[in-house]
Amino acid sequence: MAIRGIEHIGITVSNIEQAETFFIKALDASVLYRIVPWQDSEQRIGGESMRPVNGFPPQLSVVGLSMLRLGNGCNVELFQLDPGIADDLANIGQPGVNHFSLYVDDIQATAEKLKAHGARFYDGPNDCFAQEAGAGNQTWFCLTPFGVLIELITLPSALQYDSEASAPRWLPAE
Repeated sequence: MAIRGIEHIGITVSNIEQAETFFIKALDASVLYRIVPWQDSEQRIGGESMRPVNGFPPQLSVVGLSMLRLGNGCNVELFQLDPGIADDLANIGQPGVNHFSLYVDDIQATAEKLKAHGARFYDGPNDCFAQEAGAGNQTWFCLTPFGVLIELITLPSALQYDSEASAPRWLPAE
């Protein structure tokens, strides 16, 4: 068995139109297709039909489902549900997948673009530490307008690996 890498991540949002717009304008993503177009309020997928496939709650419906291409990494699948969800603020202390990280070449310029589209940044950028320390290696976290936590990271300097490491860290190609 050979795992090639993460093909896509799924994110449930309160407003898929807002989320799509953010990904397109702030992150240069493109919409590949809309399985459930948010523009068509009649088209939806009921939870009872999805439950056997992935454990989806039968009392919910998918009223928006879009697949986006994001740079030179994995795709992003956006979901909007009915009844809707609250925009609870994501944080590292939550169980499960709590953020995703985007490799960037210019952390300042990327942050400015995200800020212009409503992202709220925590303190930073911050120098990486421990095995990730090195000249120019930095990280910076922000919250999207729809409550998803994103980490920007740039690693121009070599990383230090533990002795048992069998491969280097995967980084997107330039």
